[in-house]
Amino acid sequence: MKKIPAPWHLIIGLILGLGLGLVISWGIAPVETTDAPPSLLRSDFKDKYRALIAYAYASTDDFDRAKDRLASLNDSNSIEALQSQAQRALADDASPESVDALAALAADLEYETIATQITATSTRFFTQTPRASTQTGTPSTPSPTEAATLTLTPIPINTRTPPATTEASLTPGAPYILQTQDEICSTNISEGLMMVYVSDASQKAVSGVEIIIEWDGNEEHFFTGLKPELGNGYADFTMDTNRSYSLRLAAGSTATTELSAPPCQDDDGNHYWGSLRLRFQQP
Repeated sequence: MKKIPAPWHLIIGLILGLGLGLVISWGIAPVETTDAPPSLLRSDFKDKYRALIAYAYASTDDFDRAKDRLASLNDSNSIEALQSQAQRALADDASPESVDALAALAADLEYETIATQITATSTRFFTQTPRASTQTGTPSTPSPTEAATLTLTPIPINTRTPPATTEASLTPGAPYILQTQDEICSTNISEGLMMVYVSDASQKAVSGVEIIIEWDGNEEHFFTGLKPELGNGYADFTMDTNRSYSLRLAAGSTATTELSAPPCQDDDGNHYWGSLRLRFQQP
């Protein structure tokens, strides 16, 4: 039987080819991995990343780190993005934990924004008189006459001078006033959704406030606080896109009229109906 010689040239060529490929791929021209920033993620991946941020915040309570992570998404408004995702998660029957985490982070961000505004405003209404400086060093010895007539004058400490203008006092139970009315164009929010937020004079959300909405001789009542995962002072109503509405608070407020879904257009030129956001607050 004739013995077939081994194809050493093929084996040697295969080994050399594998070795050369490893040298090139590992040493000469290795593959460089680049981490894509969260702002370049698809919208569904951004939602997952946002949910992870909310979960981490609920676990660690590290507010500053949560804000930094949200900033990496480059959302135009992080509060609206969280609130919209919480609404969509609620509509999709997501777990209560995920909805609560998103809503809690949005509420804390909104509270910080309001608190910052209050602090910046309050500093304009108070001026503090500085304490008189105390002289240091070796005092001179007073003459007998000076010692006999020396009297102690009280030094005013932290005297607050009220402003010249008269500020309205906060009256418990005062009628609510419409603070802001915004038209929102976002495909992440249900079309024609009217979102109402109610807070008291101390900026705290108020639940159980009756809201009356009227249109074409019809009337409907709904209340804040029925969706606590979106805030105790939150309530919403779905508008028909071809109707105009009037809204007022039963606890007392001026009726807001001519409310309707705003027309919007997405980046592809497609038309859709936007939403309204109304914020009421006690003066």
